[in-house]
Amino acid sequence: MGQGLAEVLQESTQPTREQLAFFETKIRPVLIRECYGCHSQQSGQSKGGLRLDSRTALRNGGDSGPAVVPGDLESSLLFGAITHTDMVMPPRSKLDDTEIADFRRWILDGAADPRVSAPIEQPQVTIDDQTIARAKATFWAYQPPQRIAPQVATPTASGLSKDWSLSPIDDYVLVDLIKAGIRPADDASAETLVRRLYFDLVGLPPSPSQTAAFVSAFGKDPEAAVAEVVDRLLDASQFGEHWGRHWLDVVRYAESTGREVNMTYPNAYRYRDYVIDAFNDDKPYDQFVQEQLAGDLLPARDDAEWSRQLIATSFLAVGTKNVNEQSAAQFLSDLADEQIDVTTRVFLGTSVACARCHDHKFDPIRQSDYYALAGIFQSTKTFFGNPPSQYGSFGGPQIRQTSSLLLLPQPDAHPIGRSYTPDELSDLHRQVQSRLDQLSELRRGGLQTRAGASSAQMRIRLSNELASLSAKLSVVDQEGVPRSYCMGVQDRQTVADVPLLVRGEIDQRAQRVPRGLPKVFASALTIPSDSSGRLELARWIGSDQNPLAARVMVNRIWHHVFGQGLVPTTEDFGMTGAAPSHPELLDHLAIEFVNSGWSVKTMVRQLMTTRAYRMASTFDRANHQLDPDNRLLWRSNVKRLNAEAIRDAMLAVAGSLQTEPPQASVVADAGYLRVRAGTLEDPREAARRSFERALASRREQMQRMRRGGGRPDFSRRNPMSPLRDAPVPERQDMSLDRVDADYRSVYLPVVRDFVPRSLEVFDFADPNLITGVREASNTSNQALFLLNNPLTLRCSEAFAERLAAESDGVDERIEHAFQLAYGRGPSAGEAAASRAYLRQSGLDEAQTLAAFCQSLFAAAEFRYLY
Repeated sequence: MGQGLAEVLQESTQPTREQLAFFETKIRPVLIRECYGCHSQQSGQSKGGLRLDSRTALRNGGDSGPAVVPGDLESSLLFGAITHTDMVMPPRSKLDDTEIADFRRWILDGAADPRVSAPIEQPQVTIDDQTIARAKATFWAYQPPQRIAPQVATPTASGLSKDWSLSPIDDYVLVDLIKAGIRPADDASAETLVRRLYFDLVGLPPSPSQTAAFVSAFGKDPEAAVAEVVDRLLDASQFGEHWGRHWLDVVRYAESTGREVNMTYPNAYRYRDYVIDAFNDDKPYDQFVQEQLAGDLLPARDDAEWSRQLIATSFLAVGTKNVNEQSAAQFLSDLADEQIDVTTRVFLGTSVACARCHDHKFDPIRQSDYYALAGIFQSTKTFFGNPPSQYGSFGGPQIRQTSSLLLLPQPDAHPIGRSYTPDELSDLHRQVQSRLDQLSELRRGGLQTRAGASSAQMRIRLSNELASLSAKLSVVDQEGVPRSYCMGVQDRQTVADVPLLVRGEIDQRAQRVPRGLPKVFASALTIPSDSSGRLELARWIGSDQNPLAARVMVNRIWHHVFGQGLVPTTEDFGMTGAAPSHPELLDHLAIEFVNSGWSVKTMVRQLMTTRAYRMASTFDRANHQLDPDNRLLWRSNVKRLNAEAIRDAMLAVAGSLQTEPPQASVVADAGYLRVRAGTLEDPREAARRSFERALASRREQMQRMRRGGGRPDFSRRNPMSPLRDAPVPERQDMSLDRVDADYRSVYLPVVRDFVPRSLEVFDFADPNLITGVREASNTSNQALFLLNNPLTLRCSEAFAERLAAESDGVDERIEHAFQLAYGRGPSAGEAAASRAYLRQSGLDEAQTLAAFCQSLFAAAEFRYLY
């Protein structure tokens, strides 16, 4: 947006001596007295991104726009603030009428301001227009996908022909194998293939009867047998639970803020359930994208759809947050940065966030491109915390950045969270009022502090208690019934472009950058002046006009089906990422994906019904020398099961798996709390534990004194005194490591820095990071888990009980155990070794059988797909 006429005239006309004197006597003193405390470099504060201690800062303004536009009262946000029309500044009291009149005269007279600071120079651009144009014209990721049919020669020197292929996908694989002189592996056995299908589609092992049925059908018609299993499992509810978890890895799903003060997200589970339902319903991926970025701005047929779309925008809200950040401007800048990072890496395979402080070092993305996106996300308000109660919002002394939640238009059929009886509700209100009165008394100096406690300590204690009580009241209605909230985003009432920050520093603001897309993605994005631009961004990303969205998603699907993406760097399709192993195949899949109506299930079906998917994982030395990383897919990749599949398989084999999902989440039941040492606890829980320890110590002291005939020493401070007037909270089992839970692992609580051990030890995705490819380690900690963990021991005992109930005799139990654990019968050597162990004399039969079952869990074959 260009300069206004008033600005041009002001810059070309020197202020008169009288105008400068008016500023020094009437304007500057008021700014210093009323504004510099929150909006100056000296105070170290720039609330709302606004500083008022220099002419440049005043004209540039803050997050909402210019503070002063010379000659234009309506556009000068500072004048709207001091008149309390647009906002309320100063917050304590309104300026008197004379001072307001002075500001009116000053602005209309040209806003003369002698406070000249060194101008902030715009960083030199290192990526010119020609570089961007060349990248768009030549780099594969920025080109629209093109269908190039593979040319497969028949017959081939290796004895293979096009008849090897079962689909066009196989043709693309085969042509590159032929060029490299590599012969693909033979087909896997039916037992191996059915186990692979079940785990890849639903993350669970097939039962012995399902394995037997597939083996029989495969012997008659392999293609029909595979197609039947694929279609049946795609329709199973477990498909969404398994594939939804893949997506939750990428979008850094978690149920807490992480960072220094780790506060829970009690409503994050709604996004988890939305994702699972989306995969089960085969929601078109373009719609899936748009709902997560701008569901609040999309049309909805009814309240149910509107609720789902609001929940979808939790995608932008569930990231890490430093709620202890003192500067609101810094917090908002960091929040937008995190949202830019997840949006561009997840949907576009590009790390635009690398350009926050300077032009991208490798990709053709300028720093101004970053701030074009930052304007979109900083014009968006994120809801992640806890609604204020009728008494106001209390975050506690360590929670400086608070937020509310979005009230869902369609309430839960069964309210989630704690309900309160009328008496409990009345008691909570009484406790809140008591804390408010005590804080008020403390400020006036009328409240006597406890012995040994300073007024600051008393204030912190009361503030923590008030925050806890307020959090409980804020999420229930007047009858004590929980309201239905969700995390998410909304456009701000005032949207604006943001200034480029030199070196990314919040107080080094250069010129404002119009909201839009990085130039390398699209030449322009038409954004209405009253819109954040988020809807326009979402519609462009989730469209066939975007050359990256379809490619990035089909590559993710390929990675989970075949164990390695066509582009191994699933979040980096840029200059530093790996080139696609089969570029024509990637384009073919992207086009097929769009033509299918962006159907994930259709794409999964196409990949799993190929000959390439059916190959065995047999090692070949000659092929390995030609292609050591198996980029050309000459054999099936050996895949370690992910953490959830290992845990779920143990429960399934033991006969203990609960297939009905639990309601909500452990975190939702706990509410808005701080996470400490792997438990969800009320802020007063630590004080309660300290109280109990002190009480036990005092009782022990009294007993010792009585035994010795003396009297206890009460001269020292009573450890119970700080809590004398406060009710002790009820003890609750809030452990995050749910070893007693029998439901699927996708429903376990995912709290940052406290992931359940059963998941963490097997390389669960770090919820602080965007994870497209998990680690697959083999460590001593995993062996120790399978040897000692209570979950392993419990499942081994249940497995043994199942064998005893479902089979008779040692040989039958051994056969049944191998079929359940590995989907095959034992070899002669395995059967003999197992028989010898189980027939040992002098050992408890149940314990021996449980130890035998535990050994099956601990073997590598249980954890790997071949």
